Amino acid sequence: MKDKPDFFLSAAGEMRGDLGLPRACWVKHRLKDQVRDDHLLIEVDPPVIGQKYGLGNEDITELIISARLQGFSLSPVSHWPCPVYISRILDETIEKTLVFIKDQIEIIGWGMIFRTLEEAIAHANQFHEGASIERA
Repeated sequence: MKDKPDFFLSAAGEMRGDLGLPRACWVKHRLKDQVRDDHLLIEVDPPVIGQKYGLGNEDITELIISARLQGFSLSPVSHWPCPVYISRILDETIEKTLVFIKDQIEIIGWGMIFRTLEEAIAHANQFHEGASIERA
């Protein structure tokens, strides 16, 4: 992992629980499928709790994000914040081929990527019930 994150991800507003928490993201690879070539394989911290996805105590440290709305792009990011689909990898060969088909991933949520942690936290706090999320 690089020292400085490339951006921050939060699914707050769309998802409740773990996926709504802001996460630091580092771009590992640009990916393509049959339709487009601007998906991103990212490493996230903190990891996504894997139990919800049938992974037991194995957490998810790598995700694929894809621009969710027409006119938005991830390579390079065309607008901030940028709405994204969040997917988990079902077939690890994607990391070698850098190409995938829909059966090799599973969309697990919608979210937004932000330039800064402060922006991601401010967004998440709009939807967080109870105590505010704070910078770690």
